[in-house]
Amino acid sequence: MRWMREHKLISALILVLFLLLLIFAASVTAGGRFAHVTAPVNSGVSKISGFFSSAGSAIRDNVKWIFSYRSLQQQVEALEDENAELTRQLAEEKLTQQQLDELQELAALLNYDYTKQEFNIVTGDVISLDGSNWTNIFTINCGTESGIKVGDAVVNGTGLIGKIEATGEGWSKVMSLIDEGSKVSFTLARDRKQLGVVAGNEKGSVSGYMIDGESLVSEGDVIITSGLGTYPAGLEIGSVKSVTYNSNTLLKEITVELAVNFKSLDKVAVIL
Repeated sequence: MRWMREHKLISALILVLFLLLLIFAASVTAGGRFAHVTAPVNSGVSKISGFFSSAGSAIRDNVKWIFSYRSLQQQVEALEDENAELTRQLAEEKLTQQQLDELQELAALLNYDYTKQEFNIVTGDVISLDGSNWTNIFTINCGTESGIKVGDAVVNGTGLIGKIEATGEGWSKVMSLIDEGSKVSFTLARDRKQLGVVAGNEKGSVSGYMIDGESLVSEGDVIITSGLGTYPAGLEIGSVKSVTYNSNTLLKEITVELAVNFKSLDKVAVIL
């Protein structure tokens, strides 16, 4: 009864159909004596049957369209997913090619052919600056997960930047050449027998001296790492800006024009 109350229209149709069927059955049983009564009824039944048949066809067509639409929608979604995957793969390929180009540039500028040497290069970005003298020590976005360890040399496309002072998962702190705690053994690019040492100072620059007081060093000489100590040999440090003779130490002292512009550091590479 509750269902009938909630579906009054359907209940009424069912009742009408039931009554029409009763009348039709009575006509058949009476052998046509109620033909004048059943004729309109038969016509009504035929129309109602036709109505429900048409309604059923429409419903079937709508159901087919719904399933067809869903199938088409699924195909569109599949194509969109495939397109997104292809776009992602293309972006990864471009990134890989970009990294390869950067490594080749670094290797060429630093006189290294990393395809033939027994070391790897990991590229990273400067992500934070430490303290007021931010060029002295800064943080990059790669670390132990890439094989980086304390003491590894840090460079860019123009020359030596410094070395790894501390490292962890996803980060490393770099001590630059201009930090007061930094010392580097160097040699002249034109004469590897001429050795010296340079260090950072409180002025944010680099100066040093030649180990041999008789060394033939001149302004404009390019200095590179000697390979003694932490840094591998051949990394460009800069060029000699001035040469003075210290009569107290009997050594030739130099100031250095660094190859790297520490005020515009962005991407770096770590030599493992």
